[in-house]
Amino acid sequence: MMFSGSVDQYYVIRVGLERQAAGKTIFIRATQGGMRFVDPETGKALGMVSENRLWKVSVSKDQLKAEPAETGETSSAILSKRLTLEPVGNVLLEAGVNAQSMRPYRGSLEWTRVKESLTTVNWVRLDDYLKSALPAEIPSTFHPEALKAQVVAARSYTLRRLNRHREQGYDLCDGEHCQVYIGARSEKASTTQAVEQTLNEVLVYEGRVIEAVYSSDCGGHTASNAVAGMGRSPVAYLTGAPDWTLSGESYCAGNPNRRWSLTLTKEAVQKLFPKAGEAQEVAVLERATAGQVTRVRIKGKKGEERLTGAELRVKLGTTRLRSLMFTLEAIPEGWQLHGQGAGHGVGLCQWGAQGRALSGQTYDEILKAYYKGANLIKWTP
Repeated sequence: MMFSGSVDQYYVIRVGLERQAAGKTIFIRATQGGMRFVDPETGKALGMVSENRLWKVSVSKDQLKAEPAETGETSSAILSKRLTLEPVGNVLLEAGVNAQSMRPYRGSLEWTRVKESLTTVNWVRLDDYLKSALPAEIPSTFHPEALKAQVVAARSYTLRRLNRHREQGYDLCDGEHCQVYIGARSEKASTTQAVEQTLNEVLVYEGRVIEAVYSSDCGGHTASNAVAGMGRSPVAYLTGAPDWTLSGESYCAGNPNRRWSLTLTKEAVQKLFPKAGEAQEVAVLERATAGQVTRVRIKGKKGEERLTGAELRVKLGTTRLRSLMFTLEAIPEGWQLHGQGAGHGVGLCQWGAQGRALSGQTYDEILKAYYKGANLIKWTP
């Protein structure tokens, strides 16, 4: 297929709105123009709806049913095995599980069905997807070079992860499992500019677009994918590297919340690890060369459990155990964890990218620092 313009502006992906628009009833509306229902199998238009008319979609036996949601609306209901909602003109479509918390989206909407529940699927151009996802993933106030580095990483990650939710009928979800995506309302001028300035640019390794994962703050040294629990085999461009300036300061030191602590009571440990019994010890058994915790032991009166650092983060919750860069200290009520950084620490460090940009590095230099051996190219499908 030949493109006369930017690939980003033609390539369309499917985002499952699992967090925002999934349930038994989905409310929809076009606020600055009309919308039309189409049968995607035949291309036949099934009905037009004028702007600011609130409608809802639900399951009716073996079909989908679209009907007015407001009392007194006299329009006829639309029934079809499949439904696509398209904007009439360059307008946004709103969707949500209730009429008070709808969000606007670019592109078109469709629905996948699981029994009596629906998930809204947003068919959206790649550049519009990135313009929404970027402000939800990185502070839009960051230096332009840091933002451009993040765009290239996010674009590469998106293309590599297409069809991640194939069984559910879409490419990516709208949560942290893929990339946070909250629709057009999140767009910011700075991140939109970063998308436009890096159109079509991706990272490749040995001819293939890379899985350019990223995190908020690596704590001073990025982690390898194997250490962070992202696959058993090391990935060449995700081996981990120091994130320090020549003067010995971490590039991500600008994060005002980089240091944290967590208290684990004996009762909490016993509840999390009941097979070990009454908690007696929580110990770090092994660390990676860079300092990330790789193996821990939970010892109790009944026995002990051993697990990786990545497994411990999942067990405790990744928002509580913020990174694998931590130390342990026994206290009377249990154990105190002292750490730095936030996230799995693999690939691009967002606060590190900000520090590098402020030091004068360009976005391609930043990307080379975090994805060893990967090349920046203009992507064509």
